[in-house]
Amino acid sequence: MRILLIHQGFPGQFSHLIPALRARGDELWVISGPRAPQKIPAGVRYLPYQLRRGNGRDTFPLASELETKLIRGEAVAAVAAQLAGGEITGAPWRPDLILGHPGWGEMLFLADVWPDVPQLHYVEFFHGVPGTDNDFADRHANRQTWREKARARVKNTNLLANLEQMTAGLTPTHFQHSLLPAWAQAKTSVIHDGIDTAWLSPDPQAQLPSGLVLRRGDPVVTFVNRTFEPYRGVHVFLEALAQLQAHHPTAQAVLVGSDSAKVSYGAHRSDGIGWLSALKQEMGPRLDWRRIHPLGPVPHAVLRDVYRVSAAHVYLSYPFVLSWSLLEAMSCGALVIGSDTAPVREVISHGHTGLLVPFGGAEALAASLLEALQAPARFTAMRQQARSLVVNRYPLEACLRQRLALIDRIAAGASIPKPAIGGA
Repeated sequence: MRILLIHQGFPGQFSHLIPALRARGDELWVISGPRAPQKIPAGVRYLPYQLRRGNGRDTFPLASELETKLIRGEAVAAVAAQLAGGEITGAPWRPDLILGHPGWGEMLFLADVWPDVPQLHYVEFFHGVPGTDNDFADRHANRQTWREKARARVKNTNLLANLEQMTAGLTPTHFQHSLLPAWAQAKTSVIHDGIDTAWLSPDPQAQLPSGLVLRRGDPVVTFVNRTFEPYRGVHVFLEALAQLQAHHPTAQAVLVGSDSAKVSYGAHRSDGIGWLSALKQEMGPRLDWRRIHPLGPVPHAVLRDVYRVSAAHVYLSYPFVLSWSLLEAMSCGALVIGSDTAPVREVISHGHTGLLVPFGGAEALAASLLEALQAPARFTAMRQQARSLVVNRYPLEACLRQRLALIDRIAAGASIPKPAIGGA
């Protein structure tokens, strides 16, 4: 079939799905923003869109984010109209299915170009729901004034428009599914992106060059963020690490991620420095940086070795989107110590597949880390149970089969499946 893909960060969450679609002979096109040629998977025809304007100087502040999304939506629709009218291929072109991520506004007007083409949306997060990042208690969280609540409400304007127009939705976890309005839940399926558990597997011989050589069995604590930020608990981790270092003289910490003022989630820093650098200055000599190894962003194969040598992998998160890194670490047999927040509880059962501590509980986290480093054999079964959960619940092959089946159903005009297939 002909599938039109939409994703600002293409291929994004479709990186595993695209080869599967190509393998069965589907014709794939993508409309996205400027992308380097190497970012476009083989066999996908890429059409860039160009923004015709930026935000207005006098735009009402609460409307600026929506204006940005409308500008993107118009730009994508303009390219789609050229494709539909034959200006690109020499003949009118119509997809059998539009598959995309609506979060940045690119999908807003595609139903006006192809009114009868079914749409399957990757639904990532619905904002402002009580009990999520919207009202989470943390010293670095935005204070929940009525203006902050209003911002979350406006963010959902784009999402609500897309939820209404989509034929069906797809979301990776039950937590994310639970945040949607009931009418949108009814047409959204829960199917995870999938974890390549054969490649992401334990290796007792793994080692990690990091100034010194770190191996499985060494007292290594690991921590992974795309960008270090409060949403993923970097401040709590470093406080716990300071306490751990005071009690364990040989503990090593390996950190993966970008130390950037522009973060992935939450407010960007206004002083131009990243959270890791800022907290390093704030905490001063309480941290022994000779035993802390920030690797920056690393290739996936290196990240796999980080998981494999880990004696304790820390994953902290506001009630927000669950990171792939958590499941990847579990698949590699790491002992995960996670925050006792809703998305993490979906995969970590305390004492069975990992350990849970309060998000802001640096003391509890430090105590768990110390125990994990001092008595690693005590957690062998927990590591094995964590990997078994990922192998049984999130294997890439099964998740891809479920996604392909959903794509075929929607493209064929079949009835919308029950909301929660696949996943947990």
